[in-house]
Amino acid sequence: MKRLSALLMATVILLGFTVHARADLIVYTDSSWRVTASDPGAGSWNTDLLYPDGLWESATVLYNAGDYYAGITAQGIWSSGGQYSTTETTMWARKSFSLASAPLTALLFGGIDDDGEIYVNGTLVHVENNGIANNFLVDIASQLVAGDNLIAFRAYDNWPVYGYNHSAWFEVNGGFASVPEPGTMLLLGSGLVGLVFVRRRCRA
Repeated sequence: MKRLSALLMATVILLGFTVHARADLIVYTDSSWRVTASDPGAGSWNTDLLYPDGLWESATVLYNAGDYYAGITAQGIWSSGGQYSTTETTMWARKSFSLASAPLTALLFGGIDDDGEIYVNGTLVHVENNGIANNFLVDIASQLVAGDNLIAFRAYDNWPVYGYNHSAWFEVNGGFASVPEPGTMLLLGSGLVGLVFVRRRCRA
């Protein structure tokens, strides 16, 4: 029975090592985003993974958000008109990405100067409409799925009272269940086999 208890404890310990979660940076704004300053209309730019954004431009990077918020990877972006354009005061942006599994947790942290709307896989997850720059934190775990995903947003800045100063940035950090390493799985399998063997001997 002592051997049975020891093997059971070893198996529980091994299981404990296999179910912990890891945190990952899922997606963040940078030059890889597709953006446009031309209104795409009421089409599927914010819902369709296959939307034809080939004529859109790569985002123009304005600054590193990490210079203002420690530990942040995201970059402030806008269209090629730039941060102080008086003509490109609205930007539409989108980015598709793939996940091996759905996250257990996912938080979107960012800021828009001044207003806008953010969509995740076609669902409106956040709205800014108070006319000033704000930071926000949004739980989007329920919107992300295993496989292909799409984040799209519109940002606009039409408040010349404070001067044209457009930018948008955010990143998504998520928690995932860890996948056991092959060596851990081998040890776990050996422990379970041994446990079955000892149980049979005890019955005998």
